[in-house]
Amino acid sequence: MNVNIAHLKTLKPVSIEELEKMHTGRLLSRLKRLRSLHATFEASDWLLEERNAVEQAGLIAFKNTELWSTAFEEVKRLLAQREHLPRGGKARRQSAAHKKQNR
Repeated sequence: MNVNIAHLKTLKPVSIEELEKMHTGRLLSRLKRLRSLHATFEASDWLLEERNAVEQAGLIAFKNTELWSTAFEEVKRLLAQREHLPRGGKARRQSAAHKKQNR
């Protein structure tokens, strides 16, 4: 059976070298996508053939795999090394926007 995996929620593994070249926004997007994957095959609505096709392609699909754990830890480690800028409170953002508007 030929399975089309393009419509399945998966993520391509990325080398640590490629991750280091990504800007912080891309790393945060990758972290969000990793978190959005299914917890386990059993908790998904995937067919066994789909899971096998994804595994053959070497893609990350489920959180309970070594591939997912490694990818998640690498992204978290790199983000921890980046500069962190606190967002501030909602009132502070609104005040800044108001000041900017009334220049």
